[in-house]
Amino acid sequence: MKVNIIGPLPPPYGGISVHIKRMMLYLINNNVEVAINNEFEHNCKNVKNRNCIQSCAKLVLKILFLKADIIHFHTINKKIRILLGFFRIFNKKIILTIHGQSLHDQLKESSWISKRLLLFSMQKINMIVCVNSNTINELIALGINDKKLIYIPAYIDPIEKEDDFNKIPQCVWSFIINSKFLISANGCIRFYNNEDLYGIDMVIELIRKLKYGGYNVSLLIALLGTNMENDSEKSYHEDLKNKIIEYNLQNDILIFEASDTEFYPILKKSKLFLRPTSTDGYGVSIAEALYYKVPSIASNVCNRPEGTIIFKSRDVEDLYTKTIDVIENYHVYKEKIKDINKPNNGEKLLDVYKELNSKI
Repeated sequence: MKVNIIGPLPPPYGGISVHIKRMMLYLINNNVEVAINNEFEHNCKNVKNRNCIQSCAKLVLKILFLKADIIHFHTINKKIRILLGFFRIFNKKIILTIHGQSLHDQLKESSWISKRLLLFSMQKINMIVCVNSNTINELIALGINDKKLIYIPAYIDPIEKEDDFNKIPQCVWSFIINSKFLISANGCIRFYNNEDLYGIDMVIELIRKLKYGGYNVSLLIALLGTNMENDSEKSYHEDLKNKIIEYNLQNDILIFEASDTEFYPILKKSKLFLRPTSTDGYGVSIAEALYYKVPSIASNVCNRPEGTIIFKSRDVEDLYTKTIDVIENYHVYKEKIKDINKPNNGEKLLDVYKELNSKI
């Protein structure tokens, strides 16, 4: 069986690209032939198993001539999603994974014609993998056959490599070593409904309140995609840095502008992980933190991994209360998550491939 995956590979590191990288390694370890076609990669490097596609037209032509048993798309591009049903005419076995809120937003914002075309395409492809169970309910309500819908979170266990630790700068390791109680968060500068999507503003406010309350904590924010920020995002980024200076937290908060680094080496050293997103599909980093037995607090915007501590979205006071409770009762929260059994999402996805491949 040969599987072609259409989507990004790191760098940059993000939820989708990390998922694809780890799934590729999982398939290779299970003797499955796999190739990655890197969709619209602007920073394409010569990486084994990766082929780069530079335009929508080239992508269509590429797919038509791919020699693969399964073609698995991770695209969030609406035009490509509309075209997926077209590929079925050529007897291609097509899977689409829907990450985050992208499809919900596309259906909400599309014209009547675009919405019908999108749903028609969804109905024609072989399988839709949803990382958020709410997406399944939404698609069923819109008439999509529930037999082609499956819920599989995007998290796949990391395969640790020494190089991943070596890529973390020494200044970051020094900050980690000197931290008594390290809190970590990750994300990028993006807006959703005119709010900070990843809640970077909230975690800065949280540290200010904690320090004022006498708690000896440090915050490490791994910020991705800083080289892709537009003007308004760059301005907001500077505002956040100035806020840290204004609060006199330069020694307590480090913004690590990551590019070619995994996040798990930082998680392994963290005491607490925060995911205060204003919208989300699941929160892969939460599952990863829990894998390393790190208590995790996340907003209530979607289903979260078992063991996650939930707070009300965009409510700094609730986040503050939950954080203090974790700090003051840390051993209790560590005990709660020590025996959590996580499903093997890589195995689940491989089973989907095998089942689909067995069908004529």
